[in-house]
Amino acid sequence: MKRTTAYALILGLAVSSGCTADPEFLAIRNVTVIDGTGAGPQTDMTVVIAQSQISAIGTDGSVDYPSSARVIDGTGKYLIPGLWDMHVHLRDLGETLPLFVINGVTTVRDMGSEIQKTVALREQIEAGVLVGPRIKTSGMMVESSSWVAQYVELMRDQGAGDQEVEEFLRTRILVGDPDQARVIVDSLTALGADFIKIRHAESPEVFAAIAEAATGAGTQLVGHYVWILSLEETADGGQRSIEHNILPGFNDRSPEQKRELFDALLRNDTHLVPTLVTNYAETQPFENVIAVVEDTEGVLDSRNRYVSGAIRQRWIETVAVNSADTERPPPEVIQQMMTGSNQFLAEARSAGVKMMAGTDVPTTGTFFGFSLHDELALLVGTYGMTPMEALRSATAIPAVFMGMDADVGTIEPGKRADLLLLDADPLVDIRNTKRIDTVIANGRVFDRETRERMLDEIEASIASEADPDMVEPASGS
Repeated sequence: MKRTTAYALILGLAVSSGCTADPEFLAIRNVTVIDGTGAGPQTDMTVVIAQSQISAIGTDGSVDYPSSARVIDGTGKYLIPGLWDMHVHLRDLGETLPLFVINGVTTVRDMGSEIQKTVALREQIEAGVLVGPRIKTSGMMVESSSWVAQYVELMRDQGAGDQEVEEFLRTRILVGDPDQARVIVDSLTALGADFIKIRHAESPEVFAAIAEAATGAGTQLVGHYVWILSLEETADGGQRSIEHNILPGFNDRSPEQKRELFDALLRNDTHLVPTLVTNYAETQPFENVIAVVEDTEGVLDSRNRYVSGAIRQRWIETVAVNSADTERPPPEVIQQMMTGSNQFLAEARSAGVKMMAGTDVPTTGTFFGFSLHDELALLVGTYGMTPMEALRSATAIPAVFMGMDADVGTIEPGKRADLLLLDADPLVDIRNTKRIDTVIANGRVFDRETRERMLDEIEASIASEADPDMVEPASGS
């Protein structure tokens, strides 16, 4: 048997998925449509797709389509818009890029990667060469020069070698003073960045310069809560989204003071992306996390079979470093911090602050594509969202945020055909978003059989990393 490369596998998946075999017209009949606008379900509907675009929606029998159209029977099924993951890192993908589409994630917001590689992926996906989600990217993350210097020193103290440090720095771009801000923002946008992501700022003046440069470049500034500023200053300063749990929390504030914080977020339309699914690895005993990380055969979690070797190695290294860090708070203390933050964020959501679903994959214990469904369930369980709100946090709201709502995010005539056909009602139980029958990504159909075959090929290729004689080249048609 021969070994297949990661690129060959993904190319094979693109071919075997049947891009040339997909019909020009597709009709989904007798389906319940949950269109993502917030309106209630529409039963017994027919959705017609022509050349990758939704051309008509109406009650069954009220819309026409050619006799040559491929017809999918949607009886007893539910149609929702394709999902967004608003916080991913497209690194160490290997052969796993199609996992997003397999799981119905048709668009991602990449929040820090090597921009040349990510832009190349985006172009190959758009050309139909690769199977993958629509990509919006920040490219390299904007960082404080002094913070990075301190972190690199810590890495070396913990035994990191030159290669690990180099890999860390490849996804960072450093800003030490306000004069550098415009040059760096212009450089990133020229390379293809769709927005600017900030993790740390050297000073309030540097933050202001980065925000001004992003505005001048006609793009958004998003990123972590920059702790050298107040939350009000972050929102008023132009940061459009705040990622992850906000630590330290704000539960020591009075109700009136919290209201002022929420008002700042609301008047600036600043969105929150909590990435709740990442909390597992932070709040569990190390032995539990190690068991998951080392579960290469998927005994504890079947999704482990689809984790690339490079990602798993990063997980192992991260757990080792964290477990050896004597200054790191124990998991139960971190859990208390997260609980406090989530209490504040739940109040923000109740006050009307918009939230978007994101996973921070591939941080330890998160899985490309799969973890977005876990995040939706956590948004419902942690913040009291309704299933409809959770769905909109991964469909319509991200589309509006990214200025793409004319094309995607809801099921309406004239929009791109990014759709999930589900076997059960997600409004009854948000976990039903996992029960996927068919994914339609930019008009391309990935039915159950195709997606299962793609998973098998990905699993086999990952296994071949350890044994090069285990896998045949990916099949094509």
